[in-house]
Amino acid sequence: MVYFDVTHGEAGALASIIFVSYAVALFPAGFLGDKFGPKRIIAFGAAISISSNIVFCYTPSFSLALIIQLFNGFGQGMAWGPLTRLMSNWYPKEKMGFVMSILSIPPAVGPVLAYVTSGYLATLYDWRTAFLFPSLVLLIFTGIFWLLVRDRPTKTTQEKKDKGLSTKRRFFLVLYNRDIWFVAFAYLCLSAVGRGLLVWLPTYLIEEMRLPLFSASVLGGVVTLGGVGTMFVGTWLADVKLRGRKRVVIMSSFVSAAPVILVLPYAANTRWVLIVFGLIFALLYFGGGLYFAYPSVFLPTEAVGTAAGLIDTLAYVGNFLGTLSIGLIFDLYRSYNPVFMILAVIAVAGAVIASRVKK
Repeated sequence: MVYFDVTHGEAGALASIIFVSYAVALFPAGFLGDKFGPKRIIAFGAAISISSNIVFCYTPSFSLALIIQLFNGFGQGMAWGPLTRLMSNWYPKEKMGFVMSILSIPPAVGPVLAYVTSGYLATLYDWRTAFLFPSLVLLIFTGIFWLLVRDRPTKTTQEKKDKGLSTKRRFFLVLYNRDIWFVAFAYLCLSAVGRGLLVWLPTYLIEEMRLPLFSASVLGGVVTLGGVGTMFVGTWLADVKLRGRKRVVIMSSFVSAAPVILVLPYAANTRWVLIVFGLIFALLYFGGGLYFAYPSVFLPTEAVGTAAGLIDTLAYVGNFLGTLSIGLIFDLYRSYNPVFMILAVIAVAGAVIASRVKK
């Protein structure tokens, strides 16, 4: 914001535009992962993201920065759909809820590491190092991934079956599945609320609580970690105690989080603000590991990557809407309080949509 001299709304656009291209890339990336193998698509997307982050450090203008972020989003969007397909190749559908919960740990822990390292590097050196250092890390792990990971345990009859399923058939199996769409729209609501709060949390702590940049970055990341533990509790509850009724856990996560969001304007000091935010993330992501278990429930394995891409596409539509709208609403009212009211309404909408999922 300081470097480009932009408003909250413009900063929200820069932070959220990556979600637009991410969303555009997700569905075709999942489809391509089903067709050509997930490993190739994931590695190719990582290469695009690494290049984009390096170029972003040397962009001279805000408008060019927006374009580079679009390319970054395309690269990032090539991961999740193929990654879900990769897991379905290795594990039976009965274990996918637990597997996807484990796979959801890095997206939960990643922002914490990003906030801590970017806050530290930007404070000690320069904001550009916050983009260069993660690019180096991603380059190293992409190389390890390429060397060690296989698309499937062995070339079995499943691989022949995958090749035998026509492109058109795989495509329409996903698009005509009513329950996949309900899961996707529920996940959109979760992403609008959760990612919107996540992106703006350090800025909120700096502006409202008067915390220094590094402290806001570290605390803004740490308070989100509660969602990692509750996610496994929610998965266990759905798969073991509720005998696969995942929608009950997802609905309860939305319903319980909505009133807590409305408490935020009344949190009087930094300690209570952090406690309330931590509780919100813990409740929101109580059902966070269950959304991507649904494709293997409703669809054959060879269409799982495509379905996961569709679900995550709508998630990043939610990310974009949540992140951008928070900045715009603040510019309009010069206050975060109306933001919390709108996010609570979106959470309730997520519960209603989740109730429509069949299983």
